[in-house]
Amino acid sequence: MKINQSTTSRPADSAAADGAARPAANGAATSSDPSALTGVRVSPLAAQVREIGSRLVNESDDDIDTGKVEEIRLAIAEGRIKIDPSKIADGLLASLRELSQGDSQ
Repeated sequence: MKINQSTTSRPADSAAADGAARPAANGAATSSDPSALTGVRVSPLAAQVREIGSRLVNESDDDIDTGKVEEIRLAIAEGRIKIDPSKIADGLLASLRELSQGDSQ
């Protein structure tokens, strides 16, 4: 099979290339506006979700007392805390009952 190098690109390819070239040609491509580079605009809600996600990844969680977690982890490893599976199961069943009652209202 012979490959012909002189063929032109498909119309979709040339339209995409023209769209990518336009922002740079009119000076709109800046580092502060990524949509100028990609031609994709993000809704305000999507931008807010992205911001919240990045904050969750970057910030430390002050709600968790890491010292207390380590203390409990050590106590479990040393056998000072006994885990009662029946209490865990009872708690899970109670949570499920509360959730199912909330759905029926």
